[in-house]
Amino acid sequence: MSILNTIDRTVARAQRVSDGTRLDGLKSIGIDTPDIDLLERSSSYAPRHNTNAFDVETIKVGGASFSAIKMQDAVAFITLLIQKGTTPHHVVTGNLDHLYRLENDEEFQQVYRSASLVLPDGMPVVWLSRLFRLAGEQGLPERVAGSDLLIELARHSSISGIRLFLLGGEPGAADGTRAVLENRFPGCVICGTYCPPRHLFNTAEEQDQIRKIVRAANPDILLVAFGAPKQEKWILRNKALLGVPVLMGVGGSFEMASGMVARAPKLIQMLGMEWAFRMLQDPGRLWRRYIGNNLPFLFRLLVRTLQERRASTDRLVSRGERL
Repeated sequence: MSILNTIDRTVARAQRVSDGTRLDGLKSIGIDTPDIDLLERSSSYAPRHNTNAFDVETIKVGGASFSAIKMQDAVAFITLLIQKGTTPHHVVTGNLDHLYRLENDEEFQQVYRSASLVLPDGMPVVWLSRLFRLAGEQGLPERVAGSDLLIELARHSSISGIRLFLLGGEPGAADGTRAVLENRFPGCVICGTYCPPRHLFNTAEEQDQIRKIVRAANPDILLVAFGAPKQEKWILRNKALLGVPVLMGVGGSFEMASGMVARAPKLIQMLGMEWAFRMLQDPGRLWRRYIGNNLPFLFRLLVRTLQERRASTDRLVSRGERL
């Protein structure tokens, strides 16, 4: 039986107590299954990301350490974070543009260092993790895109009852996404949506309003669509003020899920060219990001990674010769 199936059955039985507090872990409701114990002990969740709940093995790509898990395990892990307690956690879905920004953005680096999960949103990150690996080393198992994770969390909500709140996006995108998800997954719990007015966003009054709306909705997961790195920095600054167990930035996912913007076909996604598809839809905004910044950075990162791997190989050879 998979971890996720076990959690589906377990969380369906776990209800909030009357004052709205959350149960502290699956064990507190009397569930003690081999699958859950395996997740806590498994070497594939070796101590790397300290989440105060469970630890996840990570693989370094550029300036970030990515969680080496698949989509369904990510859903299971997030569910466990919700059930674990009151400490807020945030999830990052990283791509090549994130790696570029991490080079010179200290606050963004802090977002990554303090994340409970760092998921590979783009295929270039997955490919980079597999290049120049030493013998016996593994790369990231698969892409875990934020736009796909949104769908999987909604699917899981229809089974477990976890509550999702959709914050941000273009006007109408969050409400459109809510309608699509509730129609596709009957029983999915979208406990609220809110699109902050852009011209008021940076005012203290609007920030107070956002926090008030989110707290009143009492979600288990807050999905934030302000665009990167704005959404990640907002989450870092506000997560302790919201009473939400798990927060995650989802970029343009609401526009794609609602149908306002077309997503790249599956083949283009598999080829790692979804960025090009997006750029053709909005060249004025994305040309400089992808062509001016990310592609030159990718070349530099490839060279740097190759040099690091050669140095590692040389050290191993030298060590073997001394033995």
